[in-house]
Amino acid sequence: MDYRQVVTSFLTADQQILLLRRSSKVGSHRGKWSAVSGYLEGTEQPLTRAVTEIHEELGLSSDQINLVRIGETLRAYDCENDTVWVVHPFLFEAISRSIKLDWENLEYRWIVPAQLASYDAVPKLRETFDRVQYDLQSESASLTNVVSKVKALGEDSVHGATFIGSEAVRILSEVVLASDAKDTYTFFSHLLLVGTMLRRVQPAMANVWNLVGKILQVVDKHRTDGASLQELQSLIRRVSVEMLEDEAKASEDVSRNTVRLLPQGGVVLTHSFSSAVFRALDLGFKGGRGFRVYATESFPGMEGKQLAKELITSGIPVTLIADSAVGSILQEVDLVLVGADSVFKDGSLIHKLGTRDIATAAKNRGIPVHSSSESTKFSVQDFLGERPETSTLFDLTPAELVTSYVTEDGELAPSNVMQQVRSLQREVYP
Repeated sequence: MDYRQVVTSFLTADQQILLLRRSSKVGSHRGKWSAVSGYLEGTEQPLTRAVTEIHEELGLSSDQINLVRIGETLRAYDCENDTVWVVHPFLFEAISRSIKLDWENLEYRWIVPAQLASYDAVPKLRETFDRVQYDLQSESASLTNVVSKVKALGEDSVHGATFIGSEAVRILSEVVLASDAKDTYTFFSHLLLVGTMLRRVQPAMANVWNLVGKILQVVDKHRTDGASLQELQSLIRRVSVEMLEDEAKASEDVSRNTVRLLPQGGVVLTHSFSSAVFRALDLGFKGGRGFRVYATESFPGMEGKQLAKELITSGIPVTLIADSAVGSILQEVDLVLVGADSVFKDGSLIHKLGTRDIATAAKNRGIPVHSSSESTKFSVQDFLGERPETSTLFDLTPAELVTSYVTEDGELAPSNVMQQVRSLQREVYP
């Protein structure tokens, strides 16, 4: 898969934007509609390239345009060319409409933004325009309470990814009641603002990025189909409830699928706290598997203590050990079982700090390492070439140390993660 850096510049004048139809001489997407675009060359700054492309494609000099806004970078997968376009969006005001097309484009049209969805355009052109048509730096006073909840979610270092993902869905749905928007344009800008903030607060947890993106994708489709403000608000309420129900079912299915791996009368080692892992252990023990568990303390959050308490409550034999004691008990262990915060396209695992060391030691002893993970924890963001930075509370376990991922659909080899995430990305707003 190829990753190509491009700039895309929208020109606006009299509340219209400029579209260009690409000629047969360009390298990709011939005949489709686009904005002014071009490849970013070497160490060149995106804004410099944007101004250069406007001059080359339209004949407008820098004193005939004014920069209005620089949008957040967008990554769009083009399945036709197996390419991820890394798009740097810009919005310029055109002081002059004296357009002189070069060889790259056949014709141009000035349109109102609402017409953009009706054009046969290059991939994700509408979503790229969303990055610059809305001011996503200014918060509406009506969203103050919602924004405070977003920030609090970012400070949550206690709960796991499944809980955090569900909370993100609930917070995004609160925009319906909080927003003072009187039209779909303003409402979607509020939704996009909160959604963008949510996607940043817990970068180690891919399901937050994916679940928020799924809601935005559904809303985006319906607003471009002409849905009213009331219809969009009703849609978000319904989709959020359905999504939470789907995630709960997926988590239960993950646990039930994990039970099949649990040893009969053996020993399981687990690290940190995963609700899917706990549920699997509970189901397996009640089903007569008769195993016992070593739970690491999981420094520095000590989530293992909470897991041990819940296992004791369920009557499951458990020994709480220090993280440093793993090496001394591995000879007794039949299976290492952990959860997941993110799964990257190469099959590597983001999980609680210490997971990599445990997986390495287990690999050296021939002990299988399995991760219980809903498929929404597979990182679309990483697939698009934007590997999120994680805090020191997490580490990266390479794919070769993971035996399998147990999802709601069954076991999956790390080498097959890429195929799954390709499908998932189609459902997610970029």
